[in-house]
Amino acid sequence: MKYDTGITSEVFTVTSRMRIEDIIKRITEIKCNAALDWINSLNVNMENSVVVGAYLTGIELSKRLKRISNVTVIDIYPHLEKFVENDVEFNSDLMKIKDADLVVDTTGLGGLRPKIAKLINGNVFLVEDPVSDGSDSLIRQKNNIINRLRLSNSNYRGILKTGGLNSKTSGTMTLTVEILRKSLEDVLKRYGVLYGIAGMEFYEGVLFKEKDVDKFLRLIKKPALTVSTLEPLSCDEIIEKYLKEICSEVENVSL
Repeated sequence: MKYDTGITSEVFTVTSRMRIEDIIKRITEIKCNAALDWINSLNVNMENSVVVGAYLTGIELSKRLKRISNVTVIDIYPHLEKFVENDVEFNSDLMKIKDADLVVDTTGLGGLRPKIAKLINGNVFLVEDPVSDGSDSLIRQKNNIINRLRLSNSNYRGILKTGGLNSKTSGTMTLTVEILRKSLEDVLKRYGVLYGIAGMEFYEGVLFKEKDVDKFLRLIKKPALTVSTLEPLSCDEIIEKYLKEICSEVENVSL
């Protein structure tokens, strides 16, 4: 816990040690652990892997997969190559999925088109389910991952499912913002708290509209919570409580 005096000596300004990037990393670790546990359990050859989607979960998966195979990250946004590590290939050509032993699709709603999934011939196809435990009916209707899985030619097919916060989607940024929102609500209920702020920005606008990766990386270094209070409190304990509620698992839907 980090704190200092506020406007007067009677008031403390408390700042979480945890930053936005720390929350993102914890969530992607939860997802990647579930994905890699399932992939490793299949005991099949995976010399070449492709991750479709160079956003938060996709990039973390590429870092983990490079330990067991050659990895290519595919994304239609060329500027996202800045996220990709030197020993991972970046490409915008979806045809690369034809030659992969493993394809992981992290593109979610409006992402990989089902007809492209027909090109997948590798042993393993894992799709991240964009819906979560709080998804509304319209979001569920827009979800076409089952069609993607059915049209692929893979022997092993899995769905990476993430829930625990009753959020509308399972996207890493959605879950990050949900943790910030719930944590701030908890803080504001504490006796002696004057006010608090969470490190919220429209991060996806910075990344996909402004296309400014460096700005995005700067913004996520902001503290997750800052609170003005009469009594010191631990913001990190509150954040940690919600992080522990997130759970991921792979549903095996191999035909």
